[in-house]
Amino acid sequence: MIKWTRYFLDQLRFRQKLVLSYLIISIIPILILGTYSYYQSKTFLKEQALKSFQRNVDVISESIQSNMDHYVTMSSLILYNNVIQRILSNQYLDLYNLYLDFNQFLNPYMNMLLNLNKDTKQLTIYTKSQLPEYGEYINKMERITDEAWYTDVKQVKGIKWYHENNQLFIAGQFPKLFSSNSSSLTVSDENILYIRVNNRSLFADLPDSLREHWVFLVDRLGNSIYSNQIMDTETVEMLGEIRSGQEGEMNIKGMEMLMIQQKIPNTDWTLYCLVPYREIVENSGSIVKATLIIAGICILILIVIISVFAKSMIRRIYKLNNWMKRAESGELELRVQSTSKDEIGELTIRFGHMMHRINELVNEGYKNKIIQKEAELKALKSQITPHFLYNTLSFINWKALKSEDHELSHMVTSLSKFYRTALNRGDNIISVKDEVVNVQSYLDIILTMSEPKFDVVYNIDDEVYAYGMINLILQPLVENAIKHGIKRKTEGKGLLEISARLHADNIELRIRDNGPGIQPQLLEHLLSTPTAGYGLKHVDERIKLIFGADFGLSIEKNLLLGACMCVTIPKQMLHV
Repeated sequence: MIKWTRYFLDQLRFRQKLVLSYLIISIIPILILGTYSYYQSKTFLKEQALKSFQRNVDVISESIQSNMDHYVTMSSLILYNNVIQRILSNQYLDLYNLYLDFNQFLNPYMNMLLNLNKDTKQLTIYTKSQLPEYGEYINKMERITDEAWYTDVKQVKGIKWYHENNQLFIAGQFPKLFSSNSSSLTVSDENILYIRVNNRSLFADLPDSLREHWVFLVDRLGNSIYSNQIMDTETVEMLGEIRSGQEGEMNIKGMEMLMIQQKIPNTDWTLYCLVPYREIVENSGSIVKATLIIAGICILILIVIISVFAKSMIRRIYKLNNWMKRAESGELELRVQSTSKDEIGELTIRFGHMMHRINELVNEGYKNKIIQKEAELKALKSQITPHFLYNTLSFINWKALKSEDHELSHMVTSLSKFYRTALNRGDNIISVKDEVVNVQSYLDIILTMSEPKFDVVYNIDDEVYAYGMINLILQPLVENAIKHGIKRKTEGKGLLEISARLHADNIELRIRDNGPGIQPQLLEHLLSTPTAGYGLKHVDERIKLIFGADFGLSIEKNLLLGACMCVTIPKQMLHV
């Protein structure tokens, strides 16, 4: 029966399925309407109202806790900040270093936290160290030793909320992040963080459904931290009755009330919420009650009906959606097919045809591009016969040494190293170390030939030498920096900096010069415009072709002087 039903539904058109569904869903509420009595609906609505009130109380408790957690996070950003720990523990012998730490880190960092937390009224670190007071951010411990909370905060591990003199604040000691075994710096226990907040800021997100009820937040001494009622003498007396009462139904000044109380985690505060019973009963009529009951039952029946249709419609929609997700992630070789005759089946079949055609076009274009790039690179390398070139350079070097022309010998040796690493026996992949040697050889030749001279600085992490990269990547960038940067300087000596470092799972290589820089209108076209030679666009395309679109060449912008080319490649071990 189920198999026949699935086959029947698969043969129906989508419109027919929708019409049939709406007919069934419409008939069921009409048949059920009128079968329930007034007392059943009244009981049901009362229970729902009580549950709704409990949920609202949970919402306000979670809202307060969420806002409190926001300030706890803010305090953690200070208490566990290594730089602030170092400032508090450092014995400053040089006032200039103290000035730098205060003005270059502490002041900007504290200002940033205050700007991100507009409701913070005071942010202060009280310390017994030798640090001088710095505005409101650094104060001496003597200012708070007479406060009632000072003794308590020294006995509490971590941070704690306090409410005194109608002020709401959070305080806690700085933890020890340095030990004497690992560092000469130690953080004293006598450093206390104090953050005072706007009392109303913790309660700004109360749900509208509770604003008309009675809401009180009270500390362990009975002091009101928040109330949505005017705290006159009568309200204070009523609050005393509430605190002495039990959760549930209670009578306050002749009025039947429902009270729910809830502890706020990590504090000694208690939340009291009250609602008159008459509001629960008066807010609903018999029609609304019956409608809610019928709607709830209809939803249950509707779920059963949808489960039958889901096997033919939703099941296949999910399957088609899964195919689309796989295609979106790059899995193009999918076999998408369907035997259904409705619109979903037709859509699935057309999607399968589209994927097949896209796969053919992608493979064709990708293979053609690889063939083209390989042909271009082979044509470039085939212009030089390595064996003949090495023998010729060796002969010239021998002649230079015989004639005691050491400059010529050095230049020929550098040229031989350059071509040996550039050709790399016909392989595209070369170690980072060999690529750096290639650039060094090229620069030795250029520095021997060019005028005026310029300085070259290498900042290479030794860790990158063991990894592989594409050959002939850095040399075009160095040549571009010399030609368009250093040689265009009108004043001062030129400087070329070559750096390489590991960054997560990538390797970043940078070529920086101190030339006049790149005009802003040219930045957007340098990597997209082809040139007659082996230009920046060719370098970027080779990297993307081998390693993927996430890697390549980029140009740093907003430099005050000079230009910087950045090559990003994946961190891959060189297989010998």
